[in-house]
Amino acid sequence: MEVTNQFINEKKLQIVNGARSYGWFMSQIDCLFWSDTLKSKQALHHILRYYEQADPDLRFEWDNFLQSDWTRRSALAHWKLFSDFDQTVESQDCLQSEHEHPDVASCCVYESPDSFHFLIRQGIIRPCYYNSFGHSLFLLAFQKRAIETINYMISTMSPMDLLAPASVAEMWDGRSIIQLAATNSVVFGICWEKIDQMLLDLGEILQEREIREICRFASMGLASRLYQRGIDLADAVKKDSSLWLEIIMYHVDPTSFFDWLFTKNCLPPQDFLLCHPDPDSALVWLLANNFPLPYPGHGQAFLRQFAIRCGSLEVAHWLSFDGAMTEPTSEL
Repeated sequence: MEVTNQFINEKKLQIVNGARSYGWFMSQIDCLFWSDTLKSKQALHHILRYYEQADPDLRFEWDNFLQSDWTRRSALAHWKLFSDFDQTVESQDCLQSEHEHPDVASCCVYESPDSFHFLIRQGIIRPCYYNSFGHSLFLLAFQKRAIETINYMISTMSPMDLLAPASVAEMWDGRSIIQLAATNSVVFGICWEKIDQMLLDLGEILQEREIREICRFASMGLASRLYQRGIDLADAVKKDSSLWLEIIMYHVDPTSFFDWLFTKNCLPPQDFLLCHPDPDSALVWLLANNFPLPYPGHGQAFLRQFAIRCGSLEVAHWLSFDGAMTEPTSEL
């Protein structure tokens, strides 16, 4: 199937690049939009390859064509994409089974980030699109943990795009892109830069599930900004002390966040020392913040055995046994 003569005449596109003629280029466009997925991907690969090798004047001509409304409409129609979530919902009866072959754009998310970036950069597709399975292109990149692609997509998305559900599939429970981002510190940081300046009720956007996830990586700075926007991470930790263990398990460097929690009168649970992977440093942190020792639930005998197990004479020196300061001895 050939591109309509009317469109060709409107653009008056004349591409000559050595052996790569105007006819060759248009044949690749035909393959890109009217062939099966495999041939479409091959055509996209050829177009990208020769685009990168083309001189500036030739690129300018190609840009005029590739960035036209015609190419964007062709991608939507022939790759069975949807321009936004509302259109996806309206077209649910037309959605494909995930056992079917995915479209070119979806394939590129997994197989060829350079091609995917090229499609977005040229405006052939937009990062807020959804595929024929009802998934946003963002969700595909998120599932792959393709941070570079995610970063590129978010940079071209509007803040409101981040509030749209990531998929119409029931398994995703209508979670928005920003809610999904809350499960990954890097992705949330990228999204946060977009929404931080918006006058949004974050209490309606970030629910208990997302707040728990954010506690796993929140810095003192992020916790303070969220607090100013009505999200109190300390309150969440107070209500569920098991979050201390999750912070210990998943946070890369939890000390600053612990310090912030302490300023909000949020104290660690009694099993804090036992659960911490580095109990010696945990005890030092307790001492540095003037926690009463023996710490509630930890008697003097426990603390002595704890110091012996840690093998820390310096820590043992600061522990008070029988109400008096104890000098380190050979027994420790």
